[in-house]
Amino acid sequence: MAPQKSPDNDRIEAAKRKAAYHAVEEHFDSSMRFVGIGSGSTIVYGLEAIKDHLEKNPPPPNHLNWFVPTGWNSRKVIEEAGLLPIAFDSLPRETMIEVCFDGADEVDEELNCIKGGGACLFQEKLVACRTDYRKQQKRLLTNWPSIPIEVAPIAHASVLRELKLLGSPDAKLREHSVAKSGPIQTDQSFYIIDAPFKTLLSPLDVKNGSDGSGKDGQWDVEALAARIKMISGVLEVGLFHGMNGYEAQAAGLQGGQKPVAVYFGMEDGEISVSRAEEIKK
Repeated sequence: MAPQKSPDNDRIEAAKRKAAYHAVEEHFDSSMRFVGIGSGSTIVYGLEAIKDHLEKNPPPPNHLNWFVPTGWNSRKVIEEAGLLPIAFDSLPRETMIEVCFDGADEVDEELNCIKGGGACLFQEKLVACRTDYRKQQKRLLTNWPSIPIEVAPIAHASVLRELKLLGSPDAKLREHSVAKSGPIQTDQSFYIIDAPFKTLLSPLDVKNGSDGSGKDGQWDVEALAARIKMISGVLEVGLFHGMNGYEAQAAGLQGGQKPVAVYFGMEDGEISVSRAEEIKK
């Protein structure tokens, strides 16, 4: 007998699809040249929405829309959608990616994100959300259990020791579920360490007087990301924080890590949107 689908899961998937279409409607334009495509599980809905948009609103004559994947899986999905992929390192010099669509593992109320559960961490940062209601929390590491960290294979043991000193004694190397297959590798042939920490403070918590410096294992998002990046052998940390794209553009920089908006597919099948300009600073 074939397994029956859960009505709750069907409703959540429908809401995620609706959120993807809403995000594309508000942030994608057929005249865009380079668009980032992440590796989140909902990205298939985003590409479906982009393809529908392009069919209804064709690009200008002789204009090509290029889609920049964050990894092998997202490149495959781009190709399956009949769209044009281009590797990040093949982008013309001085090129700016105009918008990036992706999912997130967890998002806090200031739009700081945890991403990298799919092991495409460094390339996700190069390119820059869309998710379901279970990923929306007041603070990071509320439901999502750990922070993914991309590390050089030769350094993974020393990184694990450093993480223990920072307050993550149970950090573990991510391995394949099949026995004897060894550690999972990213597209850069690096390893992923999953590091649990106490629920993270936000920058607003610190601004209001909370101590997020790591005392007693309590960190804020930005301090912990900076400290982990200092560990020799760490390529990238799965905390997306700091400036968003609008703020980076205003400062004359090339893109930001935080999303400008997050579209949540809700349990009742509707969507909820959190926008950067609505967040209290």
